[in-house]
Amino acid sequence: MRTLRVGLLLTLASSMWAACASSSSGKARLSAADLPVTRAEATGYSGTSSYVEVMAFVGALADIDATVRTTSFGTTNEGRELPLLVWGAPSAEPEAIRATGKTRVLVFANIHAGEVAGKEAALMVAREMAQGLHEAWTDSLVVLIAPIYNADGNERVEYGNRPRQFGPVDGMGQRPNAQGLDLNRDFMKLRAPESRGLVGLIRDADPHIVVDLHTTNGTFMGYHLTYAPGLSPNTPSAISEHLYDRWLPDISETIIASDDYATYHYGNVPGTFGEGTSAPRGWYTFSAQPRFSTNYIGLRNRYGILSEAYSYATFEDRVLVTKRFVEEILDQAWADASEVRRIVEAADAESVVGRELAVRASFAPLDQPAEILLGAVDTVYHPLTDDRMYAMRDVRTPETMPAFVRFEPSERVRAPQAYLLSTATPGARVVRDLLISHGVQFDTTFAWGTERERFVVDSVRVARREFQQVRQLEPFGRWTRVPAETGQRPRLAPSLRIPVNQPLGRVIVALMEPRSDDSVIAWTLLPLSDIKPGNHLPIERIP
Repeated sequence: MRTLRVGLLLTLASSMWAACASSSSGKARLSAADLPVTRAEATGYSGTSSYVEVMAFVGALADIDATVRTTSFGTTNEGRELPLLVWGAPSAEPEAIRATGKTRVLVFANIHAGEVAGKEAALMVAREMAQGLHEAWTDSLVVLIAPIYNADGNERVEYGNRPRQFGPVDGMGQRPNAQGLDLNRDFMKLRAPESRGLVGLIRDADPHIVVDLHTTNGTFMGYHLTYAPGLSPNTPSAISEHLYDRWLPDISETIIASDDYATYHYGNVPGTFGEGTSAPRGWYTFSAQPRFSTNYIGLRNRYGILSEAYSYATFEDRVLVTKRFVEEILDQAWADASEVRRIVEAADAESVVGRELAVRASFAPLDQPAEILLGAVDTVYHPLTDDRMYAMRDVRTPETMPAFVRFEPSERVRAPQAYLLSTATPGARVVRDLLISHGVQFDTTFAWGTERERFVVDSVRVARREFQQVRQLEPFGRWTRVPAETGQRPRLAPSLRIPVNQPLGRVIVALMEPRSDDSVIAWTLLPLSDIKPGNHLPIERIP
């Protein structure tokens, strides 16, 4: 992590807002006129903040609050620094953050830069923290806020980047980064510099809770915001239970009581728009794969929480409900700080070796059908382009249906002691660097004399279309035992030995197991041009 170019920040900030005097406690005593405002607020929610405006806002907060630490956790494909604000630690260095012993919460926004409500909401929460309105949080928490993750995409403003979304009418950024990659499909393969920066922050600062702020469209609903915990069935059960059974229901009840914003698990009803579907009518969440941020966080034994404001609510409502959702998460984290740490530490100490883990998953409903609030929209027209937009009506029509907001394993493997990959394998260095980026521990060894398993290929399915600029692979086959060799050891290249008995064991299985749909095989990080039926993959296992 690098300290931000403070001179630039403060120059920008001083050009927009007057300098503010601080009290002896380090908190500014400010009138409303002295506080920085977001572009959304300044324009009556017709516009959204540019990168320069976000950086100026961050600089202004640093100017008025001596307790905030500002830093950068990486750079974008086009060289923009990614800002991070930290409260509750003596510095923004990861070692100092971890050394506090507090529960750590990371909130990041704008992974899809057309979904801008989270960016504005994150800045507003940060402003309140700089005012000292949430000082109690930092008794037990370190709060990290990264308001503009896809900074390059944010600058590619077009009116039509989010068709039918109800504003901001001045336009918004694009979904992918400057490479054309969807950053919320990159958490396993880490092809984008932004992804490597964010996962590096997660690896080094090690937040117990990670909140990812989005905007959703789709089914016409009565919810202003939907959410999801980590959806992988490999998420530690204590974390899933805490989120499903306590936190998320409590947050929903609090927000509807205080603000009349209805919230529920993320979902859509298949066939809503006349598309063909064979799925029974129900409320279906998205996917369990760890390529998605909050699912990946679950495999790291941490609390992942997805926030999805509703596209057809007004831009102002989307910002405000997101802000309330973040505030309630932080309140819950503060109230349960010790329990969160206890659950996370227990998950880290638990070995998955010998346990059956999912490599693929399928939808599973809640035990009881749910009362889903469906909605309606009005068609309105963009004031400049005359394009259609949908505006949420004040309608909440309950319908009881199965809620498919969990997943169960559809294919399992028994986690081995370790995986092996010869350093002579083309692509081994790429895998080695990927393991380092995730924080996986490994060593190098000569595997001669070790009983192993090899995956013998029956066939390989190649995706018909590119996804994330890759035609993904799915190998079919079986594991076979290779007896331990005896006699004189030949000259062999050493292997990467990746033990599964470590806190990131769940991540290791998802990366290294050939049948995993987010493995290094699936993402073609190992060249498979010579892999044919009857041959074996270069990844081996110690059973």
